[in-house]
Amino acid sequence: MRKDRKHIRQWYKDLSFKKKLLSIILGVCVFPVFILQIIFTIISIANMNKQINEQIHNNLVQISEKFTLKIESYQDIVYQIYSDKALIQSLEKYPQAGKMERAYLFYSLNERMKQLAESKKGIRTISLICKSGESVTYDSESGSSLDNIWRDYEDLRTIEPYQETAGKNEIVLISTMIIPNQEKTDILFFMGKELYNANNLEQGVIATLIIGIEEQELNQVCNGAQEHPGSSITFITDTNGRVLSFPKQNEVGFVLSEQKDAVDFVLSTDIFHSENLLSSSYQEEQTGWIFYNVYDQDYIMRDVKPVQMVYWFLLIIDAIVVIVFVNSINHYFNNYLNKIMQGIQQVEKGNLDVQLVVDRQDEFGRIGENFNHMTGKVKSLIAEMTEISEKKKQAEIKALESQINPHFLYNTLDAINWMAVRREQYEVSRMINNLGFILRYSMNQSNEQATISEVEEWIKSYVSLYQLRYGYSFEFQIYVEKDVQKKKIYKLLLQPIVENAILHGIKDMEDGLLRVDIALDEPSNRVHIIVEDNGVGMEKKKIDIYNQREREWAGNERIGLANIFERIQLYYGRQGEWHISSVEEMGTIIELLLPLEDMEETQEKVIE
Repeated sequence: MRKDRKHIRQWYKDLSFKKKLLSIILGVCVFPVFILQIIFTIISIANMNKQINEQIHNNLVQISEKFTLKIESYQDIVYQIYSDKALIQSLEKYPQAGKMERAYLFYSLNERMKQLAESKKGIRTISLICKSGESVTYDSESGSSLDNIWRDYEDLRTIEPYQETAGKNEIVLISTMIIPNQEKTDILFFMGKELYNANNLEQGVIATLIIGIEEQELNQVCNGAQEHPGSSITFITDTNGRVLSFPKQNEVGFVLSEQKDAVDFVLSTDIFHSENLLSSSYQEEQTGWIFYNVYDQDYIMRDVKPVQMVYWFLLIIDAIVVIVFVNSINHYFNNYLNKIMQGIQQVEKGNLDVQLVVDRQDEFGRIGENFNHMTGKVKSLIAEMTEISEKKKQAEIKALESQINPHFLYNTLDAINWMAVRREQYEVSRMINNLGFILRYSMNQSNEQATISEVEEWIKSYVSLYQLRYGYSFEFQIYVEKDVQKKKIYKLLLQPIVENAILHGIKDMEDGLLRVDIALDEPSNRVHIIVEDNGVGMEKKKIDIYNQREREWAGNERIGLANIFERIQLYYGRQGEWHISSVEEMGTIIELLLPLEDMEETQEKVIE
C-alpha cells in the first residue's frame, strides 16, 4: 500500500506544471463555479415558484373577497324583499285572495320582483313560493312571469333550491345547477330565504324566496380581470369537488375525483396547449367553496429561461478563457509555488505551525523564508494577545469584586449600629457571629467557587442579620433541591440580589416575604436560581436596562445588580443567563441560569 502511494505521488510529481496548474484551476475554480451555477439555478427556480405560488394564493384570496362582496350584493336584494312590509302582506293575502284580488296581488308582486331583478346585474329569476304551493316567478330573460325557467314544474315546492332552503332560518347559498329547457340549458346558482311576518312570527313561514343568478357572474369574478389572459384560469368547486363555475360552461357539473385532480381536469378541456401546468387552491371559509387556479408554468417562466441561457453561455466562455490563460502563463511558475500555496492554505485553516522547507535561494526561496518568519510572528502575536486578554479579564474580575466587599462591610456595620441603638446588647453576639461567618466566607478567595450547600448556609446567615436589624418584619424561605447541593457556583453572586430585595423591596413592609429557590433545570442541565419578593417592585425602564445583556455598564452602575450581571458574563459567558420580572407594588422575581460543576471534579475553573 505504501509503495502504491509513493508511486502515485511520484506520478503526480512527474506531471508537467501545465497539467498540474490546469487541473488545479479546473478543480478549484471552474468545476465549483459550474456546481454553484447549477445550485443557483435550482434555488432561483424554487424561489420563483414560491413567489408565484404566493402571488397566486394572494390572487385567490382577493378573488374570494370579490366573491364575498358579490354574494353580499345579492344578499342585499334578499334583505330588501324580506324587509318589504307591503310585499310580505301581499304574500299573506295571496293564497286566500279571490280571483280579482289575486290578479292584482300577482301583478304587484311581479312588478316588485321585476324592479329588484333589474336593479342588479346577473339576476335571472326571482320566485316567491307560498307554503300552500302558489308561486309568483319573474324571469328577466323572457320578461314574463309565465315563461320562466320553472315552466316544466307544476309545483315549485319540488325544485331543489326550495328543498335546500326549507327549514333553514337563514340565507342559503345553493350550488350551481344545470337546468335544461326547450331552447337552451340554463346554468344558475341560487339564494334562498324563508320569509316571515315580523309582526306575527307565530304564523310561521309565509313563503320561500328563491333567486337564480347567472353562473357567468361567478366566472366574471374568477377570470374577468386577468393580467395575462390565456396563461391561467380560475374556477370554483364545492366541497364535494363538483365544478360550480368554469370558463367553458359545458364543464360545469363535472366532479373532480382523487384520480383526476385540477390539472388533469383542465388538461382534458383543451384550454391550454402546454402540458406543464401547476395548480393552487384556496377554500372560502363561509361557503366552503374551493377556488382553483391552474396556470401555465412555461408561460410564467418565459422571461427567466433566456437569462439562464445567457448565464450558462457566459460561464462556458469564462471557463475557456481560464484554460487559455493558464496555458499562457504556466512557464512563469514552477512546482515550488504549489508548496507555498499549500502553506498559505494551511494558515487560512488556522494551522500556524506550518513551515516550508526552503532549499533554494531565488525569489521563491526568499518568499518561503518570509512566509516561515511571518507565521512564527503571527503565532507569537496571537499568544501574546491571548495572554493580555486573559490578564485583562482577571483584572476586571478583581476590580468588580473589590467593589463588593466595602459595600457589604458598610451595610453590615450599619446594621450592627442600628441594632446597638434600637435594642439591648444581648442579641449583638448573635449578629456578630453571623457577620463573622459572612466575612470569612466572602473574603477568602471570593472569586472561587463554593458548593450550593455552602451558599445556602451563607444566605441564611446573611438574611438573619437583616431580620434582626428590622425586627423580623419580613419572612424568609429558602429551598435547595437535593440534586444540586454538591454542585458549585461562584461565591457572592447572590449577595447583591438578596440585599437589593430586602433594602429596596420589603424592608418597610409588615408582611414582607423573601424566597430563594435553587433547583436543577433539566432541559439545559444548569442550576436555576429564583429570588422572589413581594415588595414595591421596580420601574419598567429600570427592568429593561438590567435585562439588556450586551449593555456596557458605566462606572457608577457597577454596583449591586449590574455588578452581578457583569460577573456572570465574565465567569460563564453565554452559558450564564439572567432575567428580571417585576410589577410595581406587587413584587420582583430575578432568575439566574448558571452552568454546573461538581465538587468532586479534580480541576476547577478558578479565576484569580
